[in-house]
Amino acid sequence: MAAAAPAQESIRFARTPDISPDGKQVAFSYLGDIWIVDAAGGIARPVSMHEAHDIGPVFSPDGKMLAFSSKRHGDYDVFVVPVLGGHPRRLTFDSADDMVNSWSPDGKQILFASTRSTAFPASFELYRIPTEGGRVRQVSISEGKEGVFSPKGDKIAYVRGPGTWYRKGYRGSSNDDIWICNADGTHNQQLTRFDGQDTSPMWSADGQFVYYVSECFGTPANLVRQDAAGKTPPQQITFHKDDSVRRARISGNGEWIVYECGADIWIVPTREDGKPRKLDIQVYADDKTNPEYSKTFTTGASEFIVSPDEKNVAFAVHGQLFLMPIAGGKATRLTQDTAYDHGIAWSPDARQIIFISDRNGYDDLYSLEADDASHPTLAKAHQFKVKQLTNTPEPELGVSFSPDGKRVAFLRAGKLCTMKPDGSDPKTVVDEFQVIDYDWSPDSKWLVYARVDGSFASELFILPADGSARGRNVTRYATYNGGVTWSRTGNKIAFLSQRHQHISMWVLSLQKPAAPDAPASKDIDWDDIHLRVEEPAPMAAEEGAISPDGTKVAFRSAGLTGDDLWVASTSGSSVRRLTHGNFRPEQIQWSPSGTRVYFKGEEGTLHVARPGGDDPDTISFRAKMTIRQDEEFQEMFEQSWRALYEQFYDSKFHGVDMLAVRAKYRPLVKHVALKEDLYALISLMMGELNASHMGITGPSSRPEETTADLGLLFDETYPGPGLKVAEVLKRGPADKRGIRILPGDVIRSIDGVELTEKVNLSKLLNDKTGETVVLQVTSNPAADPHDTKAWRRDLRVQIQAGSRDSISKLMYERWVEHNARRVAELSHGKLGYIHIPSMDEAGLDRFLRALYSDNFDKEAIVLDVRFNSGGFTHDQVLNYLGAREHTYFRQRYGGEGLVLRSFDRKWTRPLVLLINNRSYSDAEIFPSAFRTLSLGKLVGQPTGGFVIGTSSVKLIDGSTFRVPRTGVFTLKGVDMEEHGVAPDILVEPQPDQLARGADPQLDKAVEVLQQDVVVWKKAHPDLVHREEEAKTATTVGASAGK
Repeated sequence: MAAAAPAQESIRFARTPDISPDGKQVAFSYLGDIWIVDAAGGIARPVSMHEAHDIGPVFSPDGKMLAFSSKRHGDYDVFVVPVLGGHPRRLTFDSADDMVNSWSPDGKQILFASTRSTAFPASFELYRIPTEGGRVRQVSISEGKEGVFSPKGDKIAYVRGPGTWYRKGYRGSSNDDIWICNADGTHNQQLTRFDGQDTSPMWSADGQFVYYVSECFGTPANLVRQDAAGKTPPQQITFHKDDSVRRARISGNGEWIVYECGADIWIVPTREDGKPRKLDIQVYADDKTNPEYSKTFTTGASEFIVSPDEKNVAFAVHGQLFLMPIAGGKATRLTQDTAYDHGIAWSPDARQIIFISDRNGYDDLYSLEADDASHPTLAKAHQFKVKQLTNTPEPELGVSFSPDGKRVAFLRAGKLCTMKPDGSDPKTVVDEFQVIDYDWSPDSKWLVYARVDGSFASELFILPADGSARGRNVTRYATYNGGVTWSRTGNKIAFLSQRHQHISMWVLSLQKPAAPDAPASKDIDWDDIHLRVEEPAPMAAEEGAISPDGTKVAFRSAGLTGDDLWVASTSGSSVRRLTHGNFRPEQIQWSPSGTRVYFKGEEGTLHVARPGGDDPDTISFRAKMTIRQDEEFQEMFEQSWRALYEQFYDSKFHGVDMLAVRAKYRPLVKHVALKEDLYALISLMMGELNASHMGITGPSSRPEETTADLGLLFDETYPGPGLKVAEVLKRGPADKRGIRILPGDVIRSIDGVELTEKVNLSKLLNDKTGETVVLQVTSNPAADPHDTKAWRRDLRVQIQAGSRDSISKLMYERWVEHNARRVAELSHGKLGYIHIPSMDEAGLDRFLRALYSDNFDKEAIVLDVRFNSGGFTHDQVLNYLGAREHTYFRQRYGGEGLVLRSFDRKWTRPLVLLINNRSYSDAEIFPSAFRTLSLGKLVGQPTGGFVIGTSSVKLIDGSTFRVPRTGVFTLKGVDMEEHGVAPDILVEPQPDQLARGADPQLDKAVEVLQQDVVVWKKAHPDLVHREEEAKTATTVGASAGK
């Protein structure tokens, strides 16, 4: 697996190069290790050799050391190692990622970017640490990455912005720009103002110019040069036309720049006539990991299905199918290939399985049967035969046999189709797109299906299974309806529906209530069928299934006490919890007898529960297979590419030839040895589309140690010794009765360790979350402890350390409360402030609570969706804004309000909306609608133009790949993707303003809103007069009551 390129073949996809100060050597990352090669090319030698991912080498100013980042302890930390090799020395110990940026010119400090800050908004910040280790100090004051010291060490050029490193051609406010600040992080000046990507700043040897990577001369990105004062336009240095320049670094003498371009490393002299040259690099190395290994899976099943006779269970794990007895144990492997096999369906006689596989490049249907004359059943056979049943480029999924075994139904590109089990006689029975779910009637004559319309509402329809008539709408409730199952008695259908605030299980009766002596019937009574629905249990549900006899439903419900399996009677007379312990059940299915419920747990474990029994039993399995990593990586790439090819919202792929993209990147897969590099390669493939809402992430993993937090904000300018407290975070670990830490106090030691410059705070706080930490605290540390006249306080304080997540939430509340106080201060309490952090249920709940409890008596409100990453609740928020008053209540002794329930009251007064370049997705649809509905002015920065509906697919190894599936357009037909919403009043905040605690966008919003209030009052004199009367009546009534 990517052990080494053949002797005469240059390596591909070497990453993150740097060049030595004298320009004679190039360091880079390849196969997850650090290597060095002569600047002329040739055979590279390893500097680091470790199973973890090493990346981003940077030469020290004297060329003798390399700093790099490594995941040796579960997250990226900073390490240093001699150029000649040896044992790397770890400098940082935080559980956040620390990415090496540069050395100080004197070689005493290393600058790195990290996500360790708990400040809101979350972003990379620049930090420095002594090369011998010790205390980490923050440098940047409001976002920073890719920082490099100037030759004199007095300045830092760095990148600021939320740009995406792999995305080509983006133009908008969520880009990256080059900034320059003093070495201590002050006096920040913006160098570039191009609305595309500007990255990889590099100083010329004399410090007069800055080189960087930019698309300012068009896509792809190239190297440019600009004077450091920004007085002259940039000058293009390279002219690559086929691919973008990435990760550029300059030699210490300023004569050479090395960079990535395409899948190769290039070098170019900085002199005016310099020509770029691709480095020819050979690597000879052992395999990074075992190229082939045997693994026995006991968890990780992606799906399962119990056989019709309930004697066996078929399941998929790591893209292969297995079969075992229902009691569990060693599993028999059914498929032997390198593809992703899934979507299992048993035939009613249990002799055939139909499944989905991409072994021929697309998701097609395949049949699997026994190929063993002495053992003709699947359960006992030793050999199996596989036959391809369909062969189309459209994706197919959701296979199911009819109960009589004569037909097979499946979805093809969102249409409902059937065929015979041998693949013949295919029919499209629902020739409309966006069928998302279906089930057979027990007599095989009908199909019930759910179909989504263009507004994301889904309804249930029933149609003849032969497609002889159109489907009839049996729900007639234009919300979400899906997850449908048909009882085997044929009398009831269970489904999920969002008819209240949450999605819950509902049951539809197919026959009218019968008289006691009426003959039994399985005919569907169509009259008022949509009204014969009941909610068995008023509980939120994510998935469910009806019992064979139609008397019970099993469903998944999440609450305060866990996400577990429940069973309710369809009559609503009883409900019972079957599991305890946060099982997160999936693929819920009843046994044919209706006495057991089978389900898959969160970790891919299989379980069976009995509605009247105790805790569920685990169906243990052992599924053994041999995995070749190169085949696995190829399959992951193919799945990712195909997901975009089949599902990307724009059928023209933003003008990109996706077949050419596949041909470009697929051969590079063999050059990666670790998933971190594979993810980077797939990211570059995604970046060709120039779209948001894409990404690939692996299964969650925890670092070896997790860094805790004390809830104390420290003064970064305090020289020490110790840490000077600037603020005690409200409601944090140190904000407790009896803990007497005050701003200005100095923490001298933690758990007995003196806080000198050589001590790393993160190392002291690792794995301390929830534990008691002992602090030695001193007030007025400069005072002589033996001077009885000098005031001094020494305390021993015990604090229960908190988690980073909990502190981050408190820092968000701190930011919101500061904003609310600022608005109240500027408006003398007349204006309100509401920040909506997310467009989801939690964000909606926060908005409503703030609207009614804190702001409904204000003259106007500043709404804020800055740093809101989106969701789906824009219309729900808009529902509470901008209605017209028509009637109101007034009580004798005060109290006046609209004739509406309290939680339905509409805001009718002036509004202003704050937006910025981190308002994304639904937080862009919202301001667009806000403007369309004339609800008020927009203040701030243009939004990012990241507006696509997205979903995700699971890859063969469990990784998650996001796919943009739904475009969003204004009524004028403008695609909101890459077309951000512009503010009416543009305000660009500066880092130095933010460092002082100022918020010029917020201040401007208050100014604009105060002017709008004056206009609004003049336009509504009757209402203003009525309010004054009501206030007077309230005052009189209160006086009379006394």
